[in-house]
Amino acid sequence: RGCRFCHAGMVYRPVRERKPEVLMNLSRKLVDNTGYNEISLVSLSSADYSCLAPLVHKMIGEFKDERVSVSLPSLRIDSFCVAIAKEVQAVRKSGLTFAPEAGSQKMRDVINKGVTEEDLMNAVGAAFESGWNSVKLYFMIGLPYETDEDVLAIADLARKVQYKYFQITGKRGCKVTVSASSFVPKPYTAFQWFAQNDLEEIRRKQFLLKDEIKKYKNITLNYHDAKTGTIEAVFARGDRRVGKALLLAWQKGARFDGWSDCFSYERWLEAISDAGLDKDFYAARERGEQEAFPWEHISPGVSRRFLWNEWRKAYAQQLTHDCRRASCTGCGVCQALGVKIVDYKEAYQNNGEVQA
Repeated sequence: RGCRFCHAGMVYRPVRERKPEVLMNLSRKLVDNTGYNEISLVSLSSADYSCLAPLVHKMIGEFKDERVSVSLPSLRIDSFCVAIAKEVQAVRKSGLTFAPEAGSQKMRDVINKGVTEEDLMNAVGAAFESGWNSVKLYFMIGLPYETDEDVLAIADLARKVQYKYFQITGKRGCKVTVSASSFVPKPYTAFQWFAQNDLEEIRRKQFLLKDEIKKYKNITLNYHDAKTGTIEAVFARGDRRVGKALLLAWQKGARFDGWSDCFSYERWLEAISDAGLDKDFYAARERGEQEAFPWEHISPGVSRRFLWNEWRKAYAQQLTHDCRRASCTGCGVCQALGVKIVDYKEAYQNNGEVQA
């Protein structure tokens, strides 16, 4: 949909759907050749897959007797479908996860999320009417142009979700889990020019949100370690020199750092320093419009001019529409790479069939 923080949403352009027949065949092979009891339908926006409803129905029918469930990742709040959510509960019950990404409308416009508070209330309202009493909400903090009011809006949105439950059921007790990750700017996105919030600022925002959420019952806050995000930012926008820091960290014992009990922030800082580098040069520095980036000798087809325009539109809180079924937005991918969008909406809506 063109979210401005999303690396994958730029480098994997354009949308190219797999045929339902291919997905069914792959699923059958996976079930027959592994011991797993769950199939997850994963994409950048799974609910936007044009054949999702018939595909889920076919998969549930195919694998229900084998006790293999079908799951969906976090869902866009403007494309949530209760019928599909109910169907995936047929084998194994699970909660619902939505990704508003930001608490305030201002910030959702900054990141070009293209959804509103009304969209969220409609989605959770439909879920509550169908029997759900808990939801998980994904957010990011540390985004460009964010203020304290925007951070506190996350807690306010969670409270409104609880109130929606009360309006529909007349009961209290809706459980809302808020997951807040710290934003890491990525190459080939509109935010590649952005200076990441430093460690102290991320921590301050985390505790600001934590103190606000403490005021409400049945709202739980989970947030990621800000130190991990700082190191991620160094390598996300690093040049070839950070390779030496990576080797030094390994030589100092860095292993399995995706696990918090194995991650040592001090070891990484020492490795970066020993390599003669400054972490803030990569993580906490805003780039100039004309600065050459170390990754630009490789191109995913998205033009730099398009990304710069998106960066300026973020400042102005202006939205860019989804080009999938509307006019071209000028990112340059289709023209530069000679590719086109692959979408089966019309083909499968016409005959309504998903073959095994």
